[in-house]
Amino acid sequence: MDLVKFMRMKMSDQVDHKEMYIFGAPACPGIVIGNTSLFQRVRPHITDTQIADDEAEDHIRKFYEAIDIAEEELEELLENTDLKASTDLIQMQIAILKDPELHDRVEQEISANNKPVDSAVESIFRNYLQVIRQNHGETFQNKSVDISDIRDRLLQIIHNKRDDIKEGTILVAKELSPREIISFSNRDIKGLITDRGGATSHAAIIARSMNIPTVVGTKKATEVINSGDEVVLDGRNGEVVVYPKDETRKKYKSLIAQQSKRQADFESLCKKPNKTSDGTPFTLQANIEFAEELSIANKYQAEGVGLLRTESIYLSRKHFQDIDHQVAFYASILELTAPHQVTIRLFDVGGDKFFGDEEKEQNPFLGWRGIRMLLEQPKLLKNQLRAIFKTSGDFMGRIRILVPMVSTINEIRKLKNIIDEVQKELLNEGINIDKEIPLGLMVEIPSVALKANLFARHADFLSIGTNDLTQYTLAVDRGNERISNLYDQRHPAIWQLIKEVAEAGERNGAPVSVCGELASDPIAACCLMGLGIDTLSMNAVVLPAVKQLLRSNSYADMQRLANKALQAETLDDIDNIFSNWETKE
Repeated sequence: MDLVKFMRMKMSDQVDHKEMYIFGAPACPGIVIGNTSLFQRVRPHITDTQIADDEAEDHIRKFYEAIDIAEEELEELLENTDLKASTDLIQMQIAILKDPELHDRVEQEISANNKPVDSAVESIFRNYLQVIRQNHGETFQNKSVDISDIRDRLLQIIHNKRDDIKEGTILVAKELSPREIISFSNRDIKGLITDRGGATSHAAIIARSMNIPTVVGTKKATEVINSGDEVVLDGRNGEVVVYPKDETRKKYKSLIAQQSKRQADFESLCKKPNKTSDGTPFTLQANIEFAEELSIANKYQAEGVGLLRTESIYLSRKHFQDIDHQVAFYASILELTAPHQVTIRLFDVGGDKFFGDEEKEQNPFLGWRGIRMLLEQPKLLKNQLRAIFKTSGDFMGRIRILVPMVSTINEIRKLKNIIDEVQKELLNEGINIDKEIPLGLMVEIPSVALKANLFARHADFLSIGTNDLTQYTLAVDRGNERISNLYDQRHPAIWQLIKEVAEAGERNGAPVSVCGELASDPIAACCLMGLGIDTLSMNAVVLPAVKQLLRSNSYADMQRLANKALQAETLDDIDNIFSNWETKE
């Protein structure tokens, strides 16, 4: 522990604390009161001297010993978890630890450059992380966390470092990896608070699957909270109360009691039909990336998966040539969602850049990604299509394919030709497949939304990705904090584009759904319904709140709401319309 932290803790023992509020993003609902354990991922001091030639063999041996210990720990976690996707994540880390290229590069650093084992590990992983961040930006922040976790665990093992987290406490950390959360859950952790991360991070997903109340993105929790402090964690609204007063503690204890009843109400609500108050049906689906998210989706009666992200399985194998692993992943999702539909989005990655590939794009979000990259990587594309079609034979009529980053009709034509080739190859091999898998397009580029009437004629369905559609329409990088105030998916221009797509889909018999974050906002969901979009896919945790509002209002009311939104000129207008509509109801 550093001296400043130690002195602050000693001073805190001698003063009466004032109640303090910290705010972040809600990642897993639930309220808990308890004492904290401050977790600081130990980064040992890296040796900065060179080793002698005759010491290299000993340092290489230490590296492989650390690899073996890390693998044993992960294998033990595998044995102690029942969560399928936690298993997938742990197996991904095991695969990275076993990567021959990683081994070769570390050995090379030690033997050729005379680096001690810790310095060699640090150097190779630093290069790997740099490549990921340069080429993928925030899109693969989750991957960076997983890689950093493996690096730090190896360094901790090499330096024989351990943590001192107490059982039954609320864990406070700058950032947590899925492996760490799974590991700490065995110590009966009551809640999680992190400075970094978002509600869609791997750690948040794992926390939700384990029903651990979580607040992320507080920015400063580790600076103001000490181990042993009492806090209230409110995972519903992202609020943390440090040193709660007696009346605050009493208020939250009452809320905890109400929480149990509300949970029972939600479960009862989710068993009711998906119909508006005047009987108009709607469909609510889940956006997922890992199988463990299905525990929440199934609990809240999601009608299938409207968006299955596949990027994590692409990145879990170098260049991901393991078709059988893909088939196993898709099959596990389909088995857990029967009898509903699963929409599999093709890999939306910015290229197959891993160890040693230093190329980067100036703006990867507008660059070589999605279908643009896949068409130039035919082996990668065919492997994924083979895996999807091989899976389809056991799940006839339940799979849909969704194409990301579409911008031209020619891309669709080329993709359809490749699909025909893959189908013929599999049929010639005697493999049973579903030859009628619907092909859908992601509407996330403004030009596609504006020409939706044309694109709808070349697709079986359209899925509007409001996250990127907003980013591209408003020319606002959604990951740039300096201009984050300009990024709002409820902008009047977005409603107009959504209307164009909805009408084009109806004219051409191509069903339209929304899978972006806009569908997670209950009032926005009502507005989308009013525009004629009756299939919405979202983070599973918000399904009850969206369903509750959709069931509480008539379709006619939602149409009136949508008409008002289309007439709005500014975001302030939208805010007023939504606020007044909610108050009225």
